[in-house]
Amino acid sequence: MTCHLGYWLRVLPLLDGVRVVALDFRGHGLSRHAESYRYADYETDLTSLLDRLDLDDVTVAGHSLGGYVALLAATRSDRIGRVLAIDVKSDWTEADAAFAERSREATQRVEPEREPLLGRLAKSVVPTTLDADELELLAERALEPVDGGWRFRWDRRVLATEPVDAFAFLGRVRYPVHVLAGSESEVMPPDSAHRFADATPGATVEIVDGAGHHVELDAPELVAERILG
Repeated sequence: MTCHLGYWLRVLPLLDGVRVVALDFRGHGLSRHAESYRYADYETDLTSLLDRLDLDDVTVAGHSLGGYVALLAATRSDRIGRVLAIDVKSDWTEADAAFAERSREATQRVEPEREPLLGRLAKSVVPTTLDADELELLAERALEPVDGGWRFRWDRRVLATEPVDAFAFLGRVRYPVHVLAGSESEVMPPDSAHRFADATPGATVEIVDGAGHHVELDAPELVAERILG
């Protein structure tokens, strides 16, 4: 699993009996901040982990950025067996470029109290609703105490991304791919999901009815089934 472990909180309990290795990319979750957040850096984070653990024929499940990077790695790594790509962004607009530029030197604002950040964290997964225990579990990985209060621990500079250009490499993916997208997602609408799968050799696509961008939160049982194959 790649990107931010916290968002997999409903899937992990359903994977009993299999070995699960979860990766927070650099600048995400509990991982350290870095000076470079290029897609190639994230790919190195993933492939280096597979090399270090000497894992082969791995099913890599990635949500959003994690899915994009998993597919990029699947054009080169010999250790990946299959990819589950969940609600991956495939377009790049002028608004995206402007937002990325604004994020280039951004820092996290410190709040004197923790509660406002909990509220922002809950809104980040809308329309999904987290119960109090789930929100707290996510907060444990997303928030940190600092002088003067609390802040998000992830590095805001991760939002200063390069242009998304998945169609430049999808044709070179070497392993089976299953694309999962939420029917209500604004990141990977159904038509985008089908174009994405069509560009990937042998890929299959599945639209999850009623799910938004966070398919792993909206349909955890289905995602777990697809991970298990």
